[in-house]
Amino acid sequence: MSASRDALFDLAVNRAAEIARRLGVTHRDAAAHDLEVWYLKTRFAYRVPFEQVLEALRQRPAGIVHWVGGPGGGWRRGPAAQP
Repeated sequence: MSASRDALFDLAVNRAAEIARRLGVTHRDAAAHDLEVWYLKTRFAYRVPFEQVLEALRQRPAGIVHWVGGPGGGWRRGPAAQP
């Protein structure tokens, strides 16, 4: 996967994690129906598979973390760097 595709995936996962937090959805209980409307309204919908985003959210550890590395990446401690 290209660096730009990896960055898009990272952005989708990190934004989904923020939306889940706002909705009060725990990372372990992340379910399609909780985030599907948000996801379908984004530009990610046709470029980043929703099931992969949900799977990443289900793996999210507690604490302040962010996703890095595209679909093969993982959660890193600390806040994401701001562009």
